[in-house]
Amino acid sequence: MARNTRPRGPAPLLPRGGKRLSQRGMLSILMLMASLGALGIALLSGAWLVFDILGTGLVNSLPTLPAKALVIALAYGVGWITAMVAIRVYGNLVLPFIINYLIWGCLIGVCALYVLILQRLYDQTYDMLRFWAYLIIMTAALGATVGLHLILEDHDLRPLAIPLLVISMIHLGLIVLRYVFTVANSAYLVTDLIFFVAMGSCGYLMLAHIGLLAPLRKQLTNYFDRNSRVIRTED
Repeated sequence: MARNTRPRGPAPLLPRGGKRLSQRGMLSILMLMASLGALGIALLSGAWLVFDILGTGLVNSLPTLPAKALVIALAYGVGWITAMVAIRVYGNLVLPFIINYLIWGCLIGVCALYVLILQRLYDQTYDMLRFWAYLIIMTAALGATVGLHLILEDHDLRPLAIPLLVISMIHLGLIVLRYVFTVANSAYLVTDLIFFVAMGSCGYLMLAHIGLLAPLRKQLTNYFDRNSRVIRTED
């Protein structure tokens, strides 16, 4: 059984002599700034791209969309890895609080995005290209939120499921209203149901907390337990 080698306290900024800034402390601070910078760039640029796609720019954005998505994913990946190292190797105690606020910020963005997509689903003015764009966008947004969740040990997803389930129930009510009490094109019912089932399933899985992410979290924890002494500097 591997010994737990994760640091239990914050990385010291000064060595015992108190004469100079410790290397561990400097690296912890640098990784804090680098991770927040990369994650901030990724989240802000991702939000910009999403709102451009939700507007009239989907067709115009298609030629450059893969490149844009790639660089945003690269920035997110750099920020995610740097944050993991800062927290689990160098014991940064400030970053977990900031990441927790970023998670809630992402959730607010996901809920706002869900509401904007619901408006388009209710109006029935979209085509299949835009519908698949909506699904991919929501998947990416939820993936970014869950990715931040994995950075923190013992973080609970259940509180995040509540607003998603509330909006899903509103979606269900809009489906009933649209197809029972108004004149609607029944051809759109399938896409409405697909989106409702997808979002409702995500919310219920988060609320059930059945441990689908436990194997991945365990692998990450074991990896840093084994290698944290190798990665970090001791002074």
